[in-house]
Amino acid sequence: MIDIKKYLLLFSLILATPSLLAETTDNTDPAAKILGTIWHLVKNGSSNSLFGSGQVVYFLSSDAHNTHRSRKFQTWDTFSMVDGRNLVRLKKNEGIEIVASKFNNSIYEVKLLNGFYKGKTYYLIADELEKNFKQEMKDNDSI
Repeated sequence: MIDIKKYLLLFSLILATPSLLAETTDNTDPAAKILGTIWHLVKNGSSNSLFGSGQVVYFLSSDAHNTHRSRKFQTWDTFSMVDGRNLVRLKKNEGIEIVASKFNNSIYEVKLLNGFYKGKTYYLIADELEKNFKQEMKDNDSI
């Protein structure tokens, strides 16, 4: 009888240990704070008129991630070619909404709020969000 109690106790400890050691959810993730926010383009991403003006957003998240990785690590020899039909150029004052973050918060899934592709989902490199966009501030006029 004592052996059965020992086995039951050991079995319950084995089942309970993962839940005791599990990390608690922490809302200090910077990507969680930015989700659902609206941003407007204030600076064109490309200053070179040969490549056109405007900020590029990508149709495929892998294209955005490969471009980001190549910029960060200077690995242009493994750079993937991006089809120009899979790019959209945003103009000044066009807005985006952050939907989700991918690839360890280096790429944002965004929904376009203006222009021909309004309502469509594209991908933006996180560094470009900070450099070229300004967050829309909500007015708290509830008196």
